[in-house]
Amino acid sequence: MTAAALGSRQAAILAHLGEHPGLTAVELARAFGLRASLYKQLTRLQQRALVVGVPDWHPGQGRHVNRWHIAPPGTVPPPAPAPDPVKAEQVRERDRRTQRARRARVRGLAAGIGAEAPSLRELWAAGACRTADPDLWFGPDAEFVTARRQREAQAKEICAGCPVRDACLAYALDTREAYGIWGGLNEDERRVLLRQRRAS
Repeated sequence: MTAAALGSRQAAILAHLGEHPGLTAVELARAFGLRASLYKQLTRLQQRALVVGVPDWHPGQGRHVNRWHIAPPGTVPPPAPAPDPVKAEQVRERDRRTQRARRARVRGLAAGIGAEAPSLRELWAAGACRTADPDLWFGPDAEFVTARRQREAQAKEICAGCPVRDACLAYALDTREAYGIWGGLNEDERRVLLRQRRAS
């Protein structure tokens, strides 16, 4: 396997282990001037049967650690660990919460530490529009200008007293909702607002 196929860091790890076998992941990281351990990189190389980890007792840490060596020819890679579906879902949910919280901070919503931006389901549950006619917010494909103005005026009147109006508008801006009235603004008004934000 070529260095290009491996990547520069993995190729450098192999080259260094060839000259200095028996290093731990932490010792190898220090050799490269890194603070974080290179354990993940080494386990990836081990899955490719390019390195082997030999357990060794480390008195300073009071546990066994792997000392890494270049794998001899004919080494069979260890079986890949089975993915943990529970852990994978936890990681996905954590990433979703982090992304929603980051978007909320960017939009200026009042989301405190550990809080997250409201989801569409949460907006619907708390919105003033939940008991009104949905057709007020989403008009037909063909609509007279006068009828549209009257319909939007009624929808905006309900939006004006909505407790989640700001969050609703933030959601629409974030997801680039192309249709309907969100947070008291129609499609054209939201496009103007987005252009102003990009320009500022």
